[in-house]
Amino acid sequence: MTRKAKHIQALSEAEYVELIRELRLARYADIPTIDLYMDQLLTYIDAQLRPLVAPDEKLLTASMVNNYVKQGIIPAPKAKRYTANHVAMLTVICLMKRTFSMDDIHSLLRVSAATHGIDHAYNFFCEAVEETLRQLFCGEIAHTSLGSCDIRKPDGPAFALQVSNAADLSPERRLALSAATSVANKIYVEKCFELGILDGARNAQLRKAKNR
Repeated sequence: MTRKAKHIQALSEAEYVELIRELRLARYADIPTIDLYMDQLLTYIDAQLRPLVAPDEKLLTASMVNNYVKQGIIPAPKAKRYTANHVAMLTVICLMKRTFSMDDIHSLLRVSAATHGIDHAYNFFCEAVEETLRQLFCGEIAHTSLGSCDIRKPDGPAFALQVSNAADLSPERRLALSAATSVANKIYVEKCFELGILDGARNAQLRKAKNR
């Protein structure tokens, strides 16, 4: 377990909520412009996503990447180097594979890239995951727009983003938004158990009942 993983594991509920409040995954323009070798690729993606998963979870390995290439889910690297497109696609895969089948992920990646381009599709997905997590953990959002979506500020914790113009969204955008919401909800449930949020709530109820 890395030092960073230990740090994440040691966070209190309040500290983790603050982490989510400030969460910002790298956007496409933030991804290194220099192509990455395998070790660099694995390190970069793990650093991005580690706060969202269990400290000991294997997010991505070289064999996983090679299998995704063999299955045609991501393109083959050139001269053993991976581009920004690879980083974006693998980031989405790492988040989605914990909830969806690889066939579904492959379909979403293919359709989203063809409709909006990998860069815009990736940015939209990251923003949707972040804002959904903020609603769940903090009862707030950082922005009122998400691509072409207008999202309403929640009045406390909510379980899905409220989109004002949902009827105007393309099927691809609806699918991506639903996938991002599902990913965020799974992270929320896992972190509630990991951080002992349920235990804390139960203990508070017991203390309250005892003091009556």
